[in-house]
Amino acid sequence: MILKAIKYCKNKGEKNEWSIRSNPVDNEWLDLNPINLIVGRNASGKTKTIQIIREIADLLGGDTKLSELIYATSTYELRFENGNDKVEYFLDFENSRVIQETLKINGIEKLNRAKGELFYEEIGKNLSFETGKGSLALSRRDSKQQPFFENLYRWGKNITHYKFGDKLGKNSVVTDANRASSEKVDLKDGNDVCKIFIKGQNNLGEEFIHFIIDDMDKIGYSISRIDIEPFVLKSEPFGFVLNVQETELKDVTNQLDMSQGMFRAFSLLIQLNYSLLAKIPSCILIDDIGEGLDNERSKALIDLIIEKVKGFSVQLIMTTNDRFVMNKVPLEYWSVIKREGNKAIFYNYENSQQTFDDFAFTGLNNFDFYTSEFFIHGFEDYVKDVI
Repeated sequence: MILKAIKYCKNKGEKNEWSIRSNPVDNEWLDLNPINLIVGRNASGKTKTIQIIREIADLLGGDTKLSELIYATSTYELRFENGNDKVEYFLDFENSRVIQETLKINGIEKLNRAKGELFYEEIGKNLSFETGKGSLALSRRDSKQQPFFENLYRWGKNITHYKFGDKLGKNSVVTDANRASSEKVDLKDGNDVCKIFIKGQNNLGEEFIHFIIDDMDKIGYSISRIDIEPFVLKSEPFGFVLNVQETELKDVTNQLDMSQGMFRAFSLLIQLNYSLLAKIPSCILIDDIGEGLDNERSKALIDLIIEKVKGFSVQLIMTTNDRFVMNKVPLEYWSVIKREGNKAIFYNYENSQQTFDDFAFTGLNNFDFYTSEFFIHGFEDYVKDVI
């Protein structure tokens, strides 16, 4: 299931209201494609957009509660494509209590909280129902009676979220390697990389390790072996850590000694390969992609990720404000944020196709498309500047 569009507003009518808008500003829907790069200045709303997608995913997947959210008052509208089905989901909550929640499949209403109606497959009609104001209707899902809830649940449960500018589990170790292979891992936050590697090694075999080694080579890190081995610190067992044999070095390099840039890429590729080979992810969120890598490796990593996800039914949403990343990713994947007060205005190929197409005639690079704000006015202002 692919998220095609999202509409969001927090604290509507309040001083700290914040919302997504699309060009033109009266279009409240942000359209999304299978591959997306969100670009914008600092504090424009890139990370916040990733966070609100993560938030609704956690709600739908049952990994958080309304009472645990940072913003207790928000409105979400989501449009999904699930094969030939069009799925529309609406959620409005205030002070952590649901005001309205609806679900439509191909225009047919399956859920309406305000009316107290829920569709039951076994009898083929809506019946009255009631659930707590602090919970979503999905919390009482029944795979037989409400199979339409299952797709929303799986989408939310299987989303993955990597904050590339963070450590991605660099200081995380495993105390018991044997037990780790049977433990559950958290693929949402990117910190369980050691456990994920162990599970991948045990469940997916040599193919899993081969893919990681090959991918690392493609971005300029030549390694011949990956292991998980005990690490001793000050003569005391510290735990099990990841080791790699770099082809140009005699000794192995453990995760604690890797450069932050190398480890970020290494951790991301372990987790990405595991989730793809295990056919887990519904949507991959990567914030600050390329952060901490040199230009060539950053470009190579972007190319690699895009090519890898193309072979799977997975949506990719990345953010950046790095000029080299921008120059590498084709404009057709871009969504540019222009912050206007409490609104994040998005310009992309869906809502500004003519402007995006016209830019090809300027001969400039993608970063100029962003810095000159050509994405807003197109040739109108560009010609003025030339003259």
